[in-house]
Amino acid sequence: MRRIAIPWLLLSLGLALPAAAQVEIERRRAVPARGELSVDSAFGSITVTAWERAEVLVRGTLAAGAEELDFDVDKEGASVSVDVPEAWFHALGEDAAFRSRLELQAPRGWRVDVESVNATVAVHGFSGRIEASTINGPVTVDAPAESVEIETMTGAIQVLGQGADVDLRTISGTIVARGVAGEVRVESVSGAVEVVGDRLAKLEIETTTGAVEVRGAPAAKGAFDVQTFSGPVRVVLPKAVRTAFDVQSFGGAIQSDFCAGTPVVRERFEPFRQLRCSTGLEGFEIEIRTHDGDVTLAAK
Repeated sequence: MRRIAIPWLLLSLGLALPAAAQVEIERRRAVPARGELSVDSAFGSITVTAWERAEVLVRGTLAAGAEELDFDVDKEGASVSVDVPEAWFHALGEDAAFRSRLELQAPRGWRVDVESVNATVAVHGFSGRIEASTINGPVTVDAPAESVEIETMTGAIQVLGQGADVDLRTISGTIVARGVAGEVRVESVSGAVEVVGDRLAKLEIETTTGAVEVRGAPAAKGAFDVQTFSGPVRVVLPKAVRTAFDVQSFGGAIQSDFCAGTPVVRERFEPFRQLRCSTGLEGFEIEIRTHDGDVTLAAK
């Protein structure tokens, strides 16, 4: 994934913007059945939707003061970008005049790569790989994609993966991933994390203070690995799940609906509470580590 060449801490400079009207746009180009769509627009909104035509359609409005819209097509795919004055990236806050609205449609099997600073991003219906990066804008993906990779700073992330492998990273934005399967990796500092899926083969969650909730059924073989400092962790599993549990918390409580009669213990020479038990075959393991967060293992 390409990265945005913009400082993470925007400088506080005022702007005197010339008055200008938004520009309506609608352009389309024929494209091959397979390829990649790259979209780069710093402010406003970006919506990318799959369709069955061998065309890329771009329509919407360009921000007042935007310099131009670039729309290029070659044998590898298509690229769409909105060029804006450099001074906009150093403004104090975001003026309404910065915002472009892009609505794009591209072949269903294409890969999609979206980059922004403070735009609302939504991607729907694609079966190819989907990547998105933004600083403050929220990102939503609803697609049967082969994989999804999203990175934000404060923007919320929502993935309705329909089985996709996902890699999601944020600092303070919330993360919601539903309908996922296969391999899922989530990193956050303070944002809450919710993962819902069936046949999850590998789940890795790392967070500092954000609350974590996992609901669903694991695959026959694999592992859940949840690491947090003070965020509470709640894992909801089928009553008949077969897995090994390895849970540790220094200052938080541990409650479990599984492994009846297995006590939560504090080892003599180890300063943390722990629960280790198995409900059957050990082809799957759930490992949870937290310093001060409470841990709940619930049966549904």
